[in-house]
Amino acid sequence: MLVVLAVFEVASIALLTACAGGGTANEHRSAIAFTVNDDGFGEIWLMDSDGGNRIRLTSPGLPGTDSSGSTSPAWSPDGDHIAFVSSGEGVVEDQRLLEIYVMRADGSESRRLTTDRVPDGTPAWSPDGRRIAFAHLSEVGSGDVDVVIVVMDADGQDRVQVTRHPRTPGMVVDTHPVWSPDGSRMSFTRGTLSPSGLAQATIYTIDPASGTERLVIEDAAEPAWSPDGGRIVFTSVRDHNGETCFHECGPSRELYVANADGTGVRRLTRNEADDHSPVFAPDGERIAFVSDRSNRGEHENEIYVIELDGGRLERLTTNDVWDLEPYWRR
Repeated sequence: MLVVLAVFEVASIALLTACAGGGTANEHRSAIAFTVNDDGFGEIWLMDSDGGNRIRLTSPGLPGTDSSGSTSPAWSPDGDHIAFVSSGEGVVEDQRLLEIYVMRADGSESRRLTTDRVPDGTPAWSPDGRRIAFAHLSEVGSGDVDVVIVVMDADGQDRVQVTRHPRTPGMVVDTHPVWSPDGSRMSFTRGTLSPSGLAQATIYTIDPASGTERLVIEDAAEPAWSPDGGRIVFTSVRDHNGETCFHECGPSRELYVANADGTGVRRLTRNEADDHSPVFAPDGERIAFVSDRSNRGEHENEIYVIELDGGRLERLTTNDVWDLEPYWRR
């Protein structure tokens, strides 16, 4: 269960690796929503695409609860709403509530979409704005659990489980669903954890209508589509360039770009730091991501932007807290 909660709350595939200034809301179409994590507690903020004019959108959890706050912001296609994950109600019956919520782009009118009292995470809107895909904890019998991708209407109704797993030893975690720009496919990360503790991550695509899956890239996670649908950016530890240590040590993640069918893989970052959570800019020529390269010893995660050819790296945030999960408004 702790592995599953880490996947949802940190919103980066845990199986791969063992504050801001004030301002007023702006309507710039390329604004970036992101998570600020302060000692394990998350809140969602908004900033301009150059890192300026930052405002906080969500409020702290209720006093006396074990709330971990709000994470995983995802813009609606029209830029008017943000779906996100929150545990604002703290712990009920010894279980932390991680549910999908939606709010307006200025942080107002927040409402809860899922009410099943099991962890839900990593929401993503369909291109037509009518549906939201998310990762959902699913019991598979005998007390075992997996994580699957579920699609629901944007109002939280009519849920359909999209991914299914054959019953095998170990645990399977499907997370980070992302719709292709034309809405015909979703990409997602499938993490597997064997009974011996061996972890692997792979990127798949799936036809939401038929459930037909296709393996796209092995040893890869956190896919994100380019606006034209021709490419994906993702993370991998395949080159073992650097080591990141928390309770245990593992290879650092780096960014890669490939064609949408998984061919033509090209490495984008070359740094011993842990680079993750990539997302394309609306122009398709830049990628925002998170890295601890500014302070490897303290793992100070900040948001950066890099050009598609690997040039012109720019740092957007400079805080004493973690800045995570950038999501560019189209």
